[in-house]
Amino acid sequence: MNSFRKIMIVLSLLIFLLPFMACSTLFPPPKPKATVAVTPAQVELAFPGILRVPIVFTGTGWKPKEMVVVDMVLPPGVQMQGVKPGEDVGIAYGEADDAGNFKGEVPASAKLNTFFRVGYTLILSIDPKTLNPIPPGVYTIKASGTDSGALATTTLEFVAPIKK
Repeated sequence: MNSFRKIMIVLSLLIFLLPFMACSTLFPPPKPKATVAVTPAQVELAFPGILRVPIVFTGTGWKPKEMVVVDMVLPPGVQMQGVKPGEDVGIAYGEADDAGNFKGEVPASAKLNTFFRVGYTLILSIDPKTLNPIPPGVYTIKASGTDSGALATTTLEFVAPIKK
């Protein structure tokens, strides 16, 4: 009778503890909140000056060694060759370090192709006659982790060139 009682106690404990053990695997702890910021927060749409201005994205809370992709959300009415309406445009990327911090800079090619929607000549040089800057305004920027799926947003403002 004593062994039956022990078995019942063990079974009761298992039945009581099983939901708690299952919850820890079904509901993992929340992911750290990923962040993204841009410097500078405002950029003048002036060519060729924009090529000399570093546009740098930084962030924290990413998975260590994860690739972070930075996309610009195109607002309705802003069209870009090769981009379907509703799609975002990749403008930078970076790899998170061991602490989950990342840094990525917008390369000149993204500035030309995305911010100025430039065309090219037959010898693949820039055709200045085709410069078609995006409309000035505040654009949403999305950073996403390729491994974790973490997502963070910020904004980047483009201002019309200052007349000199």
